[in-house]
Amino acid sequence: MGSVVDRLNEMPPLPRRAPTPRRTSRYVLSLVTILLVANAIVGERGLVALFRANQEHARQQQVIDALREENGRLHRYARALSAEPRIIEDVARRELGMIKLGEQLFIIRNTEALPPPDPPRVDPDTALPTR
Repeated sequence: MGSVVDRLNEMPPLPRRAPTPRRTSRYVLSLVTILLVANAIVGERGLVALFRANQEHARQQQVIDALREENGRLHRYARALSAEPRIIEDVARRELGMIKLGEQLFIIRNTEALPPPDPPRVDPDTALPTR
């Protein structure tokens, strides 16, 4: 008389299930999805590229704002030059060294200070200065 285990050994092996096309299509769909998500994150038009483009846009916007501010300042300066003769006179005096008719120009040159002379040495025996 055989045991239950002996009868199990006599039975034919269970058939292995071959992967169905449906299961393979899931794997393919999962792989395609992973590739698309990876491309969306790190591709040339992905999320990382979008962040870099936003940072570059912010830097360029700061440069544009600074240039607009300088342009406005230069426009105000040009209007002041055309409207105020005092400003033109001040610029001519400072930058071009011009003077009005009847004024006198004094040029003062700085000279380097000479080092102070050495104090005379006194001979202890005679108490007379020596050189």
